[in-house]
Amino acid sequence: MSPEAAMWLSRIAHVAIPVLLLAAISGCAADPVDAKRTASTAILEAGVPDDAPGCSAAIAVDGEVVWAEARGLANLATDTDFERSTPIHIGSVGKQFTAIAVLMLADRGELSLEHSPAVYLDGLPEWVQQLTLNDLLHHTSGIEDVLSLPPSMFGTPPLTNVDALEFVRTSPLAHPGTPGEFDYSNTNYALLADIVTAVTDTEFTAWMETNVFAPLDLEARIGPPIASDPMGYEGDASAEFAEVEAWPWVLNGAGFVTMTVSDLVRWGEQLREPSLVSAETLADALSNGAPLDDGSTYGPGLFVFPDGSLGHPGDGAGLYTAFGVSADRQTTGAIACNQDGIDMDGMADDLVGIWFTERPDQ
Repeated sequence: MSPEAAMWLSRIAHVAIPVLLLAAISGCAADPVDAKRTASTAILEAGVPDDAPGCSAAIAVDGEVVWAEARGLANLATDTDFERSTPIHIGSVGKQFTAIAVLMLADRGELSLEHSPAVYLDGLPEWVQQLTLNDLLHHTSGIEDVLSLPPSMFGTPPLTNVDALEFVRTSPLAHPGTPGEFDYSNTNYALLADIVTAVTDTEFTAWMETNVFAPLDLEARIGPPIASDPMGYEGDASAEFAEVEAWPWVLNGAGFVTMTVSDLVRWGEQLREPSLVSAETLADALSNGAPLDDGSTYGPGLFVFPDGSLGHPGDGAGLYTAFGVSADRQTTGAIACNQDGIDMDGMADDLVGIWFTERPDQ
């Protein structure tokens, strides 16, 4: 998690509304929802140049997209615009989908969150016996994050779940942490994806499409980027933008989900009125997360903040995403950008300030 994303997460529940902007626009608009939309579009226009790598953002209320906008370019070489319909890799924001899959299987009695991962995956070392699937969900396993290690340790890219599982099975470096203590590790969620495959006898990506994305009419792809996806960049408008190399890893379960931000915010309704898992199972997973020093907890692929709001950042290969759900679970927001020179966190704060503080029909 980048320092910028951590900063945004720490502020999402306590932002100041951009009062002057919204009030000025509201004075000229009869419909307060239209005023919010206009103010939101103005934020994106002010923060994203139209001739540089850009951003896409959206807000949903009760599962319905009420505002969506995009600005800038998805690819400089092809002069391709960033559209509202442009899917983008959302990074670790995708962990919540893996978590829901595991909770679904727990609801169905096909696995137990109290079982060790060794119950479902063969060849794991003895120390894994003391861990549970809950430890993987909440990042309290102490397992090393493979994405924090030099790729050269693992072989020739692309590196996959197979490489991560073999690392856990055989490497003395795999368990440096203390079980029970929060320590964010992408390896945890790769193992959860492997467990979904093992339990269902269906490859993880296929199971997710059939059981999670298709039932909710969400278009999402799990796996490596394709040529039409937005390119990630580093730099800013005062210098030449440089393309960021693709990650050497394709670690399903830990993220590597590509979708539009409009579909991402529609997904937020599952965190208010879940249809894929029981409300009791979801509430239990959200309320029994691992405690962090700032008073928040880590639930099922989501940070849970003291006021009850939810969020998660995602980044990788020059692509950045911020996702948040209001404390009353009625409003979901997301923004995704394909360069590091944009103040994405500031724009996210402003959008949260406009939409999360009151119902949009007020």
